[in-house]
Amino acid sequence: MLRDSGDALATYWVRREAIKTLRQLDDRALHDIGISRCHIESAVAGTVDQLELVRLR
Repeated sequence: MLRDSGDALATYWVRREAIKTLRQLDDRALHDIGISRCHIESAVAGTVDQLELVRLR
């Protein structure tokens, strides 16, 4: 149980850092990698709807 909590905490911090990094990019850079600013958190979590991302291109 303790190991699972540690893994969950590590995953949380990695995702938060990824979100922070992506938020520092400008809109053009985000568009170049295929996401919009409003999809950053869901893209990092892996829950973004692929159809929404296709509409950006």
